[in-house]
Amino acid sequence: MAVVAALYAKRQWSSAREQISETRRAELEGRRPYVIVTVEPTLASRHLFDLVVRNIGQRPAEAVSIRLDPPPVSAVEETGFELSKARMLTEPVAMIAPGQEMRAFYDSHFARNGRDDLPASHKVSVSYQDSSGHKYMGTSVIDIDAMKGTMFTSMKTLDDIGKSLEEIQKTVSNASVLGRLGTLEVEASVEPRAKQQERRAREQDELKSKRDQLFRRVQPNSASTDETGRSAPSSTGTNVTGEPAK
Repeated sequence: MAVVAALYAKRQWSSAREQISETRRAELEGRRPYVIVTVEPTLASRHLFDLVVRNIGQRPAEAVSIRLDPPPVSAVEETGFELSKARMLTEPVAMIAPGQEMRAFYDSHFARNGRDDLPASHKVSVSYQDSSGHKYMGTSVIDIDAMKGTMFTSMKTLDDIGKSLEEIQKTVSNASVLGRLGTLEVEASVEPRAKQQERRAREQDELKSKRDQLFRRVQPNSASTDETGRSAPSSTGTNVTGEPAK
């Protein structure tokens, strides 16, 4: 019984020791730096994508070395701005703080469409250390075409509104009519065209009727006088004797 009790106690002690060691490893894992390399859509458009290096850990990552195999190649590369020659891919980065990201424009899905000579995936190797000198290494794979064949929605932001206002300003500034007149009056109507034409015709008739009434008020009397000063008979009505005019 003593032997059985001793063996049971040893097993319990070993299990408790393993739990303590596992808990310690989990705590260290939670507090360590963790550097990842991905490709993500740009903030401007989902048709464009960036190469992103981000520290998602809780401690700073120091002496970060990143290697991509094969090296990244864009569809249209500008001389002197080749992504494969970027400093963050050719030299160690001194430090990446927790939550910090390094983002660089990679390429356009439109420009890569139909290009079989461009790499569609990269094997990523990352090495770094924490402030205590513990070294870490990791490998992953970047698949550029992982979202190929999917659909997405787009949302307009304040940046899009600002760009639209700039385009409107350019259009207005280049308008020839404003260049000649300086100002331009615009009449806006919300009624249908047929009703608008009917209303304008009715307004024209009312204006003509008022003009005719005003003309009749200021027109002189059509009756005239003869040489003796008596009123001559008009073409209608009665003469001065009260007899009907012939």
